[in-house]
Amino acid sequence: MFEDITAERDGETIETRRLHLGPLTMGDAGALAKLINDREIARMLARVPHPYALADARAYIRDHAPETVFALSLRTERTLIGCCSLKPFGAPGRFNLGYWIGRSFWGQGFATEAAQTVIDYGFVALKAEAIDVDCRVVNEASRRVIRKCGFHFIGSGMIDTISSGRVASEHFVMDRRCWNSLKAWGRA
Repeated sequence: MFEDITAERDGETIETRRLHLGPLTMGDAGALAKLINDREIARMLARVPHPYALADARAYIRDHAPETVFALSLRTERTLIGCCSLKPFGAPGRFNLGYWIGRSFWGQGFATEAAQTVIDYGFVALKAEAIDVDCRVVNEASRRVIRKCGFHFIGSGMIDTISSGRVASEHFVMDRRCWNSLKAWGRA
C-alpha cells in the first residue's frame, strides 16, 4: 500500500518518488485557477464552484486555514498538477482528506501517491487518530484511490456541493491502528 512512498519531511514540504508537495502560495493562483476550472473536476468536489476564476483561487489560498493544503507538482518540473489537503473534521485528532488532480494528469497514479503521502503526514505530523474521506458515488476514480489507500467503507449518504447541489456520496475512514498495520505490511 504505502511501500513505494519515500517521503522526507522538511517542514511543510514533502518529496516522493515523483511528486513535490509544498505549501500553496499566491504564485500558484494562476495555475490553480486554470487547472480546476474544469466542469468534470468541479462536479466531483464539494467546495469548488464552476466556473472557477483567478479571484476564487486567490481567495482559497488566502483563506484555507485551518486546513493543511499541499500544492502537488511534478518533482522534476515543479509543474502544478493538483492539490491534496487535510481539514480538521469533528473531534480533535480527526481530519478529512481531500484531493484533486488536473485532467491532463489523470490515470498516472498521482492522486494515490499524493493521498498516501498526506495520510502519512496526517498520522505522523498532525498526530491524527482518524482520517475520513468522502466521494461521490459516481466517482469511480476517487473510489479506486480510496481503496488503494486502505480506507474502510462506513456508509452512504448525501452531501451538499457548490457546483452540483445535493448529491449521493460514500464515506470512508482510516484509523491509526489500520494505518499502523498498513505501514507494517509495507515493510514486510
